[in-house]
Parts: sequence; structure tokens; C-alpha cells
Amino acid sequence: MRSQGAPDMKLIFNTMAVATAFFAVAHAQNDAQSSVVDTASNYLAAYSTFDVAKMAPFYADDAVFTDPTSNDQIPGFEEFTFDGKDAILRGLGDYAAGYKSFSVHYDVKRRYESADNVVFIADLTYKGETKKGEPFAGGAPIVTVIKVKDGKVVRHTDYFDYRGNAVSFD
Repeated sequence: MRSQGAPDMKLIFNTMAVATAFFAVAHAQNDAQSSVVDTASNYLAAYSTFDVAKMAPFYADDAVFTDPTSNDQIPGFEEFTFDGKDAILRGLGDYAAGYKSFSVHYDVKRRYESADNVVFIADLTYKGETKKGEPFAGGAPIVTVIKVKDGKVVRHTDYFDYRGNAVSFD
């Protein structure tokens, strides 16, 4: 029997156990979110180089790359949509091979993670050199959504303001 005013040790112990379990789950969720954000951020840095050897380790075999805003915006492409790791690497590699050099830079204004999707809202600038040695550069706003599952990029979706470009891609 416990005396009046004495703490109920069983209640205190149970409350501490529940709180510990809650914080352990919250910490595990934060670690998973951090891992997803780290993977997406590291992938985006590799993607920015347009070097397929740097991008390759990030993709799941069944990854999808799409840019629905590219439809009829880039000469020779109906829309950037590639299904599967090999198709992505071939498609992006072929695109970059059309230039002597090509790279992009994301000036991220906002980034957040939700349900294994990392959303980057940024100003994208690009620069390169044509096969004839003519330099070009431009930029416009972009939203890039990277979905990560089991440590691999399973989907990359871009929404780019092609009409707002400073110069054309041709």
C-alpha cells in the first residue's frame, strides 16, 4: 500500500518507458528522413555534372526520370522520359554528348522531405559549350522531386521553366 502523496513508481516507470519508446521511434524516423534527404542531395550533386558514371550508383534498376515540362522545348526530344536505369543513363548521356560540355547548378531556395520524396525548389543555371566551341548559359526556376527507396533514386521528376530560359538549348 502506498502512502498518501507518495509517487506511484509503477506509473512513473510506465510513463518513462512510453516516452523512451516514443523518442526512439521519432529518432529512427528522423534518421530515415535524413538518409533520404542525404541520398537525394548527393544524387542531385552528381546529376548536376551530367556525368553518367557519377549518377549511375544512385539509380535503382527500375528508376524513372521524367520532365513533363520539356515537351517540345528541346530540339530532338519530345519529352525527357526514361524508364529504367540503363535508359536514364543512355538518355542523359546522349543529351550531354550533344555538347562539348554541359552542367547545371541548383541554387536551392527551399528543400523538404515528405513520404520519401525530397522536393527541391531552386533557381537552376546551366552552362556549356556547343560542339562548335560556342559557349552558352542560361537559367530559370525549377522544381525537382527525387523519390528515394531503400537508399536508391527510384524517380526523378523535373518541372523547369523552359520559356523563362535566358537562351535556347539548341
